[in-house]
Amino acid sequence: MPELFHFQQPLWLLALLPLLLLLWLLRNPGEQDNAWRRVCDARLLPYLLTRPDSRASRLPVWLLDIGWLIIVAALADPVWEQQPQPVFRNEAARVVVLDLSNSMFSPDLKPSRLVRARYKVADILDQEHDGQTALVVFAGDAFAVTPLTNDGETVRALLSPLEPGLMPSQGSRVDLGLQKAGHLLRQAGALQGDILVLTDGYEDERALDAAAELMQAGYRVSVLGIGTGEGAPIPVAGGGFLRDSRDEIVVPALDPQALQALAAAGGGRYATITSSEADIKRLLQGSSSGLNEVTASTDYTTDS
Repeated sequence: MPELFHFQQPLWLLALLPLLLLLWLLRNPGEQDNAWRRVCDARLLPYLLTRPDSRASRLPVWLLDIGWLIIVAALADPVWEQQPQPVFRNEAARVVVLDLSNSMFSPDLKPSRLVRARYKVADILDQEHDGQTALVVFAGDAFAVTPLTNDGETVRALLSPLEPGLMPSQGSRVDLGLQKAGHLLRQAGALQGDILVLTDGYEDERALDAAAELMQAGYRVSVLGIGTGEGAPIPVAGGGFLRDSRDEIVVPALDPQALQALAAAGGGRYATITSSEADIKRLLQGSSSGLNEVTASTDYTTDS
């Protein structure tokens, strides 16, 4: 259709400018015989100067012009028809599981473990991932903040308000966070997916069992350890530090060996939080949402 005609590489049309200059020079030839005109009588010039047939002499130039025009037009890639093509969606799924226990208030990572963990979640969202992402939080219980979605900005917008005070009960039930993540993946029909746990520890062996079950179901569990081996007291509102049942100040220290065991049970990787993106890249390396991506057709089409 004429209204659909256009050039896909229109910048090649700039190569026609030298051709236009050549045509202008042919229409305005220089007076090469001016020297003879200055010394000879005008009536004698027709007998002294011989001119070849102008059309014959310009034939190679016109052939060059036509060839030049055809080549430039071809390079500009003219198209005049659009064909509808089906659009496919990447079904690769990733669930981020964030620890919101009180120990995440520990300031051994400045300004706190929680703030640094939220930054890391944002870093994960910034990584190349055109599949779906969900966010789960846990403490004494687990809750889905967002289901699996292609809109990473929605997940990012919900990060800032997340803090332990929102949780109805406290604890470090990583197993419940993993179970909630598995539920979201199964609910979305994802046959494979990645679960990234950001935590400073877990309560008991139930976390290992939950990770192993997810691995058997085809889901990969990786862990990012949030904190340091020294730990730091947990400040509380009104001053002072969090104390346990024996009235001793709680100093939660990171246990990398326990978290490595959790990642191994889930068939994934472990990394301790760093100030660079090296930790995130390690966790996402060999991600199940990488090479063998699962795609699904959508109701949309695009033109080619």
